[in-house]
Amino acid sequence: MSEEQITWYAQYSDGLDKAGGYGIQSDAAIYIKGIEGDYNNVVGLPVARLYHELAALKLI
Repeated sequence: MSEEQITWYAQYSDGLDKAGGYGIQSDAAIYIKGIEGDYNNVVGLPVARLYHELAALKLI
């Protein structure tokens, strides 16, 4: 990121309420070249997988 991009992001984006300073699902997405793994796991709790794991254990 350029100095100008960093300044803009720090002033106008929602990075202050994110662990790590950015949210892949918001303004910072334009700076993300790629991810490894499940997008939902990167963003947060992988709800679909949790559901299927609990169902397999007959917990739901």
